[in-house]
Amino acid sequence: LSFKGLSFAHTDWVQPKGGGERFERPGIDFAAAPQAAFHIPGVIYMRGARYCAIEDCRIERIGWYGVELSEGCLSNRIVGNTIADMGAGGIKLDGADADGPVLSRTGNNRITDNHIHGGGRIFHSACGILSVHSFGSSISHNHIHDLYYTGISCGWVWGYAENVSKDNRIEKNHIHDIGHGLLSDMGGIYTLGVQPGTVIRGNLVHDIEKCNYGGWAIYPDEGSSHIIIENNVCFRTTSQVFHQHYGRENIVRNNIFAFGREGQASLSRAEGHNSLTFEKNLVIADGQPIFVAGYAGHFDKKGFYSDLNLFWDVSGGEPLSGNQRFDEQANFSLDDTRSIGDMRQLGYDLHSIYADPRLVGAAGGDFTLKEDSPAFALGFKPIDLSDVGPRSAADRQ
Repeated sequence: LSFKGLSFAHTDWVQPKGGGERFERPGIDFAAAPQAAFHIPGVIYMRGARYCAIEDCRIERIGWYGVELSEGCLSNRIVGNTIADMGAGGIKLDGADADGPVLSRTGNNRITDNHIHGGGRIFHSACGILSVHSFGSSISHNHIHDLYYTGISCGWVWGYAENVSKDNRIEKNHIHDIGHGLLSDMGGIYTLGVQPGTVIRGNLVHDIEKCNYGGWAIYPDEGSSHIIIENNVCFRTTSQVFHQHYGRENIVRNNIFAFGREGQASLSRAEGHNSLTFEKNLVIADGQPIFVAGYAGHFDKKGFYSDLNLFWDVSGGEPLSGNQRFDEQANFSLDDTRSIGDMRQLGYDLHSIYADPRLVGAAGGDFTLKEDSPAFALGFKPIDLSDVGPRSAADRQ
């Protein structure tokens, strides 16, 4: 089955049984929902569907998620659609988990070139794209903005248990204006659980605004492991730009992280293994710290490996690291601060440099490197953003 060039619109919303009650805030009317509003279905719902397509359609003024690929959905295409004015989110993928029937697992779907915006109008915690239990899918070249929670969420296992979510490709998405200061603990791109083969590459993520805490651009949350995060450009967030809660052996390389209001990169929990490798990144501050520790003293625990990075503070200050603290009004501060020299004594960033990266116009969001940038000597590769977001129909092949 293929649906192309059609419009689906004007559906009401119904709160699923046990989903909570309705609330009101000044100027906002919404229904209670758990994280990612994962219990809300799609107004277009597919189960056991294979080799089907929804392409170049409009799905708008709806009460729930736009499209849901549920149990046993394999090799489907959700491509080139506009999904807007949603009670919940845009697209949801959800098959059987690791303990469920293998034939009910969902994967190898193509979610590309969609424009998803104006979401969470009833269920505020919904995501632009939510992949709960799904493998081998391409979530690429989407434009996602104007949501109260996360742009793309991938994985639904907290910790290190067996996980169906693996081998997913989250690439070339443009995600911005997320959060609007209403909710907390969110990311432009958010992951959970052990996900070997999953890649977060070449995305443009900016303007993430939290309520009280946790407005990050890329956010590997509990147990996120074996994920490659590379060639992303992320800037202007109300917390750090990159934040990992806990996980193991993630690779974070060749990214640009800039202008996080509470710092540029953080690790909440150090464990008895390498949580991540942080190398060949450009990290740019404007008076904020570079690295932030979530719990006291974890820099001494060697919780991560960091080297060959370029650090710069456009305000002229010295880049600092330290442990974050919040007062009762959720005001951010640092204690136990350390200079880059202090970090080197602990074994971090022995070959990193503090230098002007020679950017064309970072203040205006242009992070193109000039030819004489010292970042090239560290092995940094230029990031091409010319094809970020939805492509023309001819370029989608």
